[in-house]
Amino acid sequence: MEWPALFNAGRFPDLAPRPAAGRNPFQIDQDRIVFSRPFRRLQQKTQVHPLVSNPHVRNRLLHTLEVASIGRSLGFAVGSEMKAELAAAGQTPDDLGYLVQAVCLAHDIGNPPFGHAGEEVISDFMAEWLAGPGAASGLALDADLACFDGNAQGFRILTAADGYRERGGLQLTFASLAAFIKYPWDGQDPRAARDGRPGVKFNAFATEAKAFAAVVGECGLSGPLPRHPAVWLMEAADDITYGLADLEDAVELQILSYDQYEALVLPVARVDRERLAAEDSVPQKLALLRSRAAGQMIGELKKGFLENREKILAGEMPVRKGLLDLCDGALRKAFDRIRTTNREVLYLHARKVEFEIGARDTLEKTLAVFLEACLAYAQSADKDVARMKLRPRQALSLMQDYHPRAGMTASETIRCAVDFVAGMTDNYAATLAARLRGL
Repeated sequence: MEWPALFNAGRFPDLAPRPAAGRNPFQIDQDRIVFSRPFRRLQQKTQVHPLVSNPHVRNRLLHTLEVASIGRSLGFAVGSEMKAELAAAGQTPDDLGYLVQAVCLAHDIGNPPFGHAGEEVISDFMAEWLAGPGAASGLALDADLACFDGNAQGFRILTAADGYRERGGLQLTFASLAAFIKYPWDGQDPRAARDGRPGVKFNAFATEAKAFAAVVGECGLSGPLPRHPAVWLMEAADDITYGLADLEDAVELQILSYDQYEALVLPVARVDRERLAAEDSVPQKLALLRSRAAGQMIGELKKGFLENREKILAGEMPVRKGLLDLCDGALRKAFDRIRTTNREVLYLHARKVEFEIGARDTLEKTLAVFLEACLAYAQSADKDVARMKLRPRQALSLMQDYHPRAGMTASETIRCAVDFVAGMTDNYAATLAARLRGL
C-alpha cells in the first residue's frame, strides 16, 4: 500500500477532491460526521451502562469524543516520526492526525441501541426471521440479512443510508472510508466468525458490496490483511479510551472503589505517589491517573506502530490482533489487568445485565413490526402504500425518511427496517416498544 493512495481525498462515490480554503479534507469529513443525525443519536446510546441518569457516566457520544481526542494525539505523534514519508506523499503529521480523528468520530456510528447486546439481539432475530418469514416470502434475499455488526452498519450509514441517501451517504473522502474498515471482509467470510458464531465481525453487507470494492480499489488496500494504516491507530485509540474510561465510570457508579481503581491504573500511569497525594479529591486523582495513563499508552502504541509499519503497509499483520497486542513489557501487562477487570467485573454487573436482557424484548418487538411492514412493501406490485393494509401502512409512516423506496431491491427494502431500528436511541427504542404493545 502507498501513502498517496491511502490519503485519497476524492469523495465517495465519484466526486473529485475539492480544495477548501482553510480546511483540510479530513476536517471536512469530521464536520460532516459531527453534524449528521446518526452522530447526534449517540448521546442516548449505551457505552457500557444502559439508561443511566448520572451525567458523569459515559454514553456512546462522550466515548466517541474521547476516542477522537486520543486518536488525534496518537495520529500526530506517529506522523511526527514519519515526516519524510508523509512529505513524499504530499502530507503532514497534522493530516494523519486529522484523518485518524475523523475516523474515530465515525467508529461507533453504526452501533444499535444497548451496545453489543443490541448487536447480538438483532443478529439472532434476523437469523430467525430470514429462516421463517423471509424464506416463506419467495423473495431473493441476501444471506447476510441473518447477520448484524455495528461496523458494517456504520459503513452503510456513511455510504448509503444517511445524508445523501442512496447517493453516497455522507460523501466522505475515500481515505476516511478506508480508514473506517476494521474488518476488510463481508459477513459470509470465515474470518467474520467468533466463538463458533458466523457473521459477527465484518465491515460490509451485500447491499454495500460495490461501495466496499470502490473504497478498497481507490485507496489501494492490499495484502493478506488489507487494512488502512489509520485503522490501527483508530482501533488503538478506542482500546485506550474504553479501557480507562469504563473503569472510571465503575467508580462513579460505585461498582469499584477508588482504591481498586488506583491499584489498577497507577502501574500504567506511573505517577509519583507524592504527586498523586497532592490532589485533594477523588475526581482530581481520577483525572490525573487517567490522563497520565493515556499519555503512557500513546507513547507505547506509537512505538508499536513504527516498529511494525512496513508489515502494516504490506497488509501482512496477523488477523485478530490490534496494535495493543503488538506491544510488550510491563505497561502492556498492566493495561491487560485493567481490561480483565472490566471484562470480569464491569461487563457482568447485575444492573447492566438486567437492562440487556430487557433490551432483547424491546428490539424484538420493534424489529417484528417494521420487518412486517417492509416485507409487505417489498411484496407489493406497485409500491403504492395507500393500497396496503392498515398495520404495515401505519408502521411505514413511522419510519419517515428511512421508509423504503421504489426501485430498491428486496434486500435493500428489508434493510430499511434494520436501519430504522438500529438507528434508534436506547430511550426511543424502549418507549416505542412499549407503545407498540399498547402500554
